[in-house]
Amino acid sequence: MTNNYEGILVVSDDVIADLAGYAAKECYGVVGMLSTSSTVQEGLQGLLPAQRLRKGVEVRHLESGSLEVILHVVLEYGVNINAVSRNLVDAVQFVLKGIAQIEGAQVTVHVEQMKVRETK
Repeated sequence: MTNNYEGILVVSDDVIADLAGYAAKECYGVVGMLSTSSTVQEGLQGLLPAQRLRKGVEVRHLESGSLEVILHVVLEYGVNINAVSRNLVDAVQFVLKGIAQIEGAQVTVHVEQMKVRETK
């Protein structure tokens, strides 16, 4: 049984970035997130551990009142970049809608690097 309450839900940009980062990390083909402040010289050293995924996500509030989420990802070498990118957009929009009740967020994917996944 669910209860409905009147009010406004306010979600911080950090929470939105965390949700987007975790949704992205779970997508097939994503090796990791790359810090938005990483330089080209840092390369894969800029790959973020799971607890700091929000550093690879930018959240912007657009003039139209909508939200833009920009992901900086490292993909596994050999995957279909277009398919993985579409999957990322869908996954992030699904999580934002389901958990934070944010509908219609614009999701942009920046593929920063490709990496061969290490086998164990």
